[in-house]
Amino acid sequence: MKTLQVLLFCCISLYVNAQLKGEQLDQKLENIYKSSKIAGFGVSVFTPNQILYQNGFGYADKETQKPYTINTVQNIGSVSKTFIGVALMKAIEEGKLSIDTPINDILPFRINHPRHPETPITVKHLATHTSSILDTDAYEKSYILENEAEFDEKKYTKSELKDLILMKSNKKYSLEAFLKNHLTSKGEWFRKNNFSKLQPGDRYEYSNIGSALLAYIIEIATETSFTEYTQQIILDPLGMSDSGWSYEASNPENYASIYTENGNKIPRYDLITYPDGGFRSSIKDLSAYLQGLMKGYYGEDSVLKTASFQQMMSAKLDKDQLNNKGNEKDNYGFFWEVGTSGKIGHNGSDPGILTLMYFNKNDQIGAIFFMNTGLEEDKDVLQSVKSIWKEVKQYRSEYSKSL
Repeated sequence: MKTLQVLLFCCISLYVNAQLKGEQLDQKLENIYKSSKIAGFGVSVFTPNQILYQNGFGYADKETQKPYTINTVQNIGSVSKTFIGVALMKAIEEGKLSIDTPINDILPFRINHPRHPETPITVKHLATHTSSILDTDAYEKSYILENEAEFDEKKYTKSELKDLILMKSNKKYSLEAFLKNHLTSKGEWFRKNNFSKLQPGDRYEYSNIGSALLAYIIEIATETSFTEYTQQIILDPLGMSDSGWSYEASNPENYASIYTENGNKIPRYDLITYPDGGFRSSIKDLSAYLQGLMKGYYGEDSVLKTASFQQMMSAKLDKDQLNNKGNEKDNYGFFWEVGTSGKIGHNGSDPGILTLMYFNKNDQIGAIFFMNTGLEEDKDVLQSVKSIWKEVKQYRSEYSKSL
């Protein structure tokens, strides 16, 4: 009987302490928001089975003063690439691909490194950013304004106009046509410098277009569009009902407006290479996503086998491949950043947004941050983000110590 009482007391104490810490975090983040240039942001901290903290701050739309909440939907940038990783592992489980498959065994057109045509580019090269495919200026043609009528040049500074005018001038292409224009020898934008001088496999070089290419290969291999495939294997099983690859996938009332660091509203835009950065979600939905993946990583039933999660989220690169691109603690799995401290996840940045999504494999606690304000090179916004993330890490650290 005493054992039961002690256990009950410990559970109540943990709950009360978590509530108190949550209220303290609320106040700290609210104070940071009030002194920042950020329009709005959201934060979530969780274990695989429990939400420890979730809240939104500021505005999803400043003009109407619509609050930013855990249900606010926005583009998550390159965190989208983690969905390519999950889709890849599912296709491998289904026997549709192998990690060492040469891409020309799958593609309906050929892509060869112009300087090293004898060295095949493989699925693994694309998944680890070692394909030698580079993001040149032609990659910026991927960004397309959804509604040009919303774009008024008078509202923006010269630096802001550079990207927006480019978006307005870009033409719409299918993902296949875009890839062929960039990467095949007869492509409209094909240049030797679309590939590095090194051969495939030699060096890590982050590649958005290489990521989109792998998503397209998954489409071909599974005979299913990438949007439909990820809907079937990820979104539906994890109950992500307000997320997807288009604006139409979510409740329009939940969408955030996005802003430059100077507070100017950015018109909505789409990405032709949408798998590399065009996923749209909320703090609530993306928390469910990472919780589901964490459960699988730790051995519970999920969208993949545990062995697939652990393969996807383990370091794949040697020192020569990394070439001091980050610090010595950073490495990469299949579209997942992997740190020696146990940190696993990804970040994302695009005009008007910034996202962070990580968990620590040792203490099994994850955290997510969204904001609907561009970072660019504004030191004040960057400092605000650092302050927010510092408080989030402190909160999760204190919770971890209390276990």
